[in-house]
Amino acid sequence: MRQTYGSWFRIKKAGICFLVLIGLISSCGDEISPVSPIADVVVQEQVNLNSVAAQELKIGDGRFVYISGGIKGIVLYRKSSDIYLAFERQSPYKQEDTCGIITVPSSRFYMEDTCHKCTFGWDGRPQSGPCRNILKQYKVQFINSNTLSITNP
Repeated sequence: MRQTYGSWFRIKKAGICFLVLIGLISSCGDEISPVSPIADVVVQEQVNLNSVAAQELKIGDGRFVYISGGIKGIVLYRKSSDIYLAFERQSPYKQEDTCGIITVPSSRFYMEDTCHKCTFGWDGRPQSGPCRNILKQYKVQFINSNTLSITNP
C-alpha cells in the first residue's frame, strides 16, 4: 500500500511540473519585443512650432500632429513643454499590409492601428491586440526655442 501511495505522489508531482512547463512555454509568445522591426530610414525633419501646421502642439500637453517623414509619416506628440515624442506611423505588425497605419483617436489617450486592432501607449509599447513589437521612435531635440529636429538615432 505504501508503494502505491508513493507512485501516485510521483505521478501527481510530474503532472504538476508538466502543467507549469506548458504554462511557461505558452506565455513566452506574449512577450513584447524591445526593438521595433521597422526598417531604419533616413529621417531629418524640422518642425517650426510657430507654423500653422504645428499650432495644435501650442495648445498644451497631450496634443499631437501628423508630419511627413519616415516611411508612412510621423506622429509628433507633446508630452510637456520641453518633451516631444515622435513615432513612425508604419505599424510594426504585419508590415506588408498597407492598411497598418498608426493613428490617434479623438480621446488622444493612445495610438492605434485600426487595421489590426492594436493600441499603443505614448511610450510606444503595445497595450492591446495582436501586436507584440514597440513602435519605431525617432529622436526629438530642440534646435532653438521654436524649432524641433526629428532624426532617426
